[in-house]
Amino acid sequence: MNTRNRLPLAALVTLIALASALSLAPPTHAWVSPATGTPAPGAVLRPFDPPARDWLPGHRGVDLHAPPGTPIRAAGRGTVAFAGAVAGSPTVSLEHGEGILTTYQPVLPRVSAGDAVEEGQIIGVLAEAPASHHGPGTGLHWGARPLPDKDRYLNPLLLLPAPAIRLKPVDAPARRPSAGGWR
Repeated sequence: MNTRNRLPLAALVTLIALASALSLAPPTHAWVSPATGTPAPGAVLRPFDPPARDWLPGHRGVDLHAPPGTPIRAAGRGTVAFAGAVAGSPTVSLEHGEGILTTYQPVLPRVSAGDAVEEGQIIGVLAEAPASHHGPGTGLHWGARPLPDKDRYLNPLLLLPAPAIRLKPVDAPARRPSAGGWR
């Protein structure tokens, strides 16, 4: 085979390899904060504080600032596993394809068990939170657990993409663009 025939063959092999690699790549999944509908969680009223043992006190999720009446969104694509009341608190739980169950309280559901939801889709409206649970402010309790191990809890904030951090020198003079670029 001469050089002239090898070039198209090499290009074809490269294209087939690239197409195969792309088709085998795991799908990317976007996650959003249920309180904001964006990758940024908003103000955290109470952080994740898992107990050392299952029966000990702790905080098995995070509380995010949101006033009553705020539309609450699905953190990720999934299926509604539960929409109803748990111990008198309106609750929505979603099963996600990644083997994660997320729970939202106190949320008056706008979805029903079995409904498919997309990330960012409104699943309910935040109800008035009991003062004993959230302290002085109101907010959304957002929890996450791995499936099928429903006895473990995950920090749901870790589902969100890491924020971009940009640093600038404290003592540097302000830089402004000029015709020649940044100076």
